[in-house]
Amino acid sequence: MKIAKWLLVIPMAVVLTWGCSLDEPTGTSNGNGNTNTGDFSGLIINEILASNDAANTDALGGFDDWFEILNTGTDTVNIAGLFVTDDLTNLEQAQIPNTNAAATTILPGGFLVIWCDNESFQGELHVDFALSSGGEDLAIVAPDGISIVDSYTFGPQTTDISIGQNPDASGNWESFSEPTPGESNTGAPASFPPEISNISISPDSLTDATPIIISAKVTDANDDLNTVSLTFGEEGTVNNETAMSLTDSTYSADLGTFADGTRVFFFITATDAEGQTVQSDTLSFEVGFVPPVIFINEFLASNDSCCTDENGEFDDWIEIYNPGLEAIDIGGMYISDDAAEPTVWQIPDTAPDTTTIQPGGFLVLWADKEPEQGVLHVNIKLGSGGEDAVLTAPNGTTTIDSYTFGAQTTDVSMGRQPDGSDNWITFDSPTPGASNN
Repeated sequence: MKIAKWLLVIPMAVVLTWGCSLDEPTGTSNGNGNTNTGDFSGLIINEILASNDAANTDALGGFDDWFEILNTGTDTVNIAGLFVTDDLTNLEQAQIPNTNAAATTILPGGFLVIWCDNESFQGELHVDFALSSGGEDLAIVAPDGISIVDSYTFGPQTTDISIGQNPDASGNWESFSEPTPGESNTGAPASFPPEISNISISPDSLTDATPIIISAKVTDANDDLNTVSLTFGEEGTVNNETAMSLTDSTYSADLGTFADGTRVFFFITATDAEGQTVQSDTLSFEVGFVPPVIFINEFLASNDSCCTDENGEFDDWIEIYNPGLEAIDIGGMYISDDAAEPTVWQIPDTAPDTTTIQPGGFLVLWADKEPEQGVLHVNIKLGSGGEDAVLTAPNGTTTIDSYTFGAQTTDVSMGRQPDGSDNWITFDSPTPGASNN
C-alpha cells in the first residue's frame, strides 16, 4: 500500500531581498587566510549552503550545495589554478581549471559561487565533492597545494538556510533564511517559522495492548513558539487533534491503544507568536507491523574514480542487502542522509522490477540528487565529512536500518563484513551490488 506524503509549504511572513541573520552558527575561521599568498590574499569564504533542496539553482537548474568567494582586495583576481577542498588532509582535492578566464575572474569587491555537486564536467565552477549537512571543513588553497588562502569549519546545517559573514568579510558568521549566492549578505534580521524534526513513535513494538506515543523535537529560532499539536486518525478521518506537551526539549502526545492491524495517520502542527505555522509530513504507523529485515550493507561517500552509474558518472552510492528467503520491494521506502529527517526522499514504487531485491541479493541506490535518471537515483548526496544513512519503511516512521559514519576517504567504501553483520570495515576495492565477503 502506498502511503501518501503531504507537505504544507508555509510562506515566510517576511520576504527578503538580501540574506538575513538568525543566530551565530558554530564554526571557526582564519579571517583572510592562514597564509597570505600574493594576489590571492584578499579572497575569503563569505557564504556557504551545505544542504540545498529548494533555495538556489545552478545554471542547469540543479539544487546543488555551494559556497561563495569574496574578493576583498583592490585588484581583479583570476582563481584558476586554486584548489578548493572539504578535507584538510587533502588540500589538492579539486582544482579550478584554467580554461575560461571570464568564468573564474573576480573583480575587486566581487563575488563568485563554487557549486559543490560532484559534477566538474558542467564547468569551471563545479567541483567533484559535495558539502556535508552534518558539518565539515572548507578551504581555498593556493596553486602550490600547500598554502591555505582561507578556511572555515562549520557545524550541522539546516536545509535551505545558508551561513555567511555579516557584514561581508567581517568575521561575524550568521544564518540566512534567504541565501544570496553571488551577492552581499547585508540585510535585516529574519523571522523564521518553527522547525519540526526527530519525529518518533514508541514503543518499538506496537501491539493492541501498548499505548502509542508520538514524539518530536520542535524548535523556533526566534524563541517564540506558541502551540504544538498533533492531528491523527484512520485513513479518511484524520481529524482528531490533541495538544503535545513539552518534556525537556521534546514534545509528545499519548494516543492510547488501537486494535491490531489498524493503520493510523498523523501530522504535527507548530505555530509561533507571529502566526507562522508549519506542518510536518503526514506519516503513519500500523499496529502489529513487522518491518522487513534488510540492511544498508555498503556505501561510498566520496567517489572520484571508483565506479560509475549507468551514465558513466562517479556518484555516491548506498547498497541494500536482502539476507532473507523472500524478495523484498523497497519501492515506497524512504532514504535519507539525516536521522532527524528520515523522509527526505521516497523511493518510487512505480517500477517494482527495478526496486525489488531478490533473496540474498543486493541493490545499489545512487546518491546523486538526480532522480530524473531513474528510480534508483535518489535525491540525496552523502557527505564525505560524515553523516547518516537511514532507510525507513513506507509509513515514514519505522527505521528499517541506519548507520552513522565519520569522515570518509575518497574511493574507499565502508561496509559490513560478513554481509548483514554488525562488523563495519573499509574496502579499498568497493563492491557495489556484490558481496563484501
